[in-house]
Amino acid sequence: MDKVLSVSIASYNVEKFLDQTLESCLVPEIMDKLEVIIVNDGSKDGTAAVAEKYVSMAPGTFVLINKENGGYGSTVNAGIKAATGKYFRLLDGDDWFDKDGLREFIGILEQADEDMVIARFRRVFETDGHTEESDQGAKLPFVTGTFDELPDDAWFTMHAITYRTRLLQDNSVTLTEHCFYTDQEYDLLPLRWVNTVRVAPVTVYCYRIGRGEQSISLSGLEKHYNEQTIVLKRLYNEYADVFKRQTKKDNYIFKYLGKRTRFQIRTYLIISKSKQHKQELIDFVEYLKSEQPAIYQRLMMRKSFKLLVWSHYAAYGILHHLMLKKYRY
Repeated sequence: MDKVLSVSIASYNVEKFLDQTLESCLVPEIMDKLEVIIVNDGSKDGTAAVAEKYVSMAPGTFVLINKENGGYGSTVNAGIKAATGKYFRLLDGDDWFDKDGLREFIGILEQADEDMVIARFRRVFETDGHTEESDQGAKLPFVTGTFDELPDDAWFTMHAITYRTRLLQDNSVTLTEHCFYTDQEYDLLPLRWVNTVRVAPVTVYCYRIGRGEQSISLSGLEKHYNEQTIVLKRLYNEYADVFKRQTKKDNYIFKYLGKRTRFQIRTYLIISKSKQHKQELIDFVEYLKSEQPAIYQRLMMRKSFKLLVWSHYAAYGILHHLMLKKYRY
């Protein structure tokens, strides 16, 4: 039977989480319709051994790719290349699926013919175990339609997004390697070819939040903050023309880039206060002013950013204190 969904799992030193991740894919009714591609990105722990256990258990469903370390984007690239399913989505090696949601989602995908499918996801907080249901897709006014029918407040991340596999493969969608935050490239790069969208009103993905090694943790941001700038600059260049047009998709991309740019400004303000970090913030803002004026003007509508610029960065210290105090993860 042809596979309905290929799931690419980025796996780097996730031995203690991977059992939960892979076990969440063991749903007997859909095993013949599901392809789980575990991409071991040069792990130094027992990640590969855990993966091999599941390949032995269900060789028709689980596939293991062992490769040299190349970063998150390289695992997605390997997964796209290997995928044989009708649809393709990501699952991080420390997250998991809701089994009931996955079962229902496969049934929806069997009937689907759209370029992109949006499902709900659940945030699970490590600190106290509480959960939050995402509303990405939950409030959309249609089940199927065109991208241009999306409401103005639509906003999707990799936890919600599934693409038609052929759309990714035929257009050679490739993420940046040896770099963090490339899930944002997955969110945005394929949109050039997305015309139709289906909303699947089911929770599929369970997103673990609060693990110290995560890229969105303070320690992760401290180590990799400049890689966010690398990703943003690629996306600015890939979609330079969106600032000149006014289609619904262009506006969505512009809004997405604006949100991610605000996050990067906030990142510069919450990492450790230093002359180096202050200067890097200044350099990034000056780059935006000269090279990305549309994004810059959008940021100037926000009080904190306007204060930063109008104070000639004298407000850096107080904004660092305020942003750090408010940072949630």
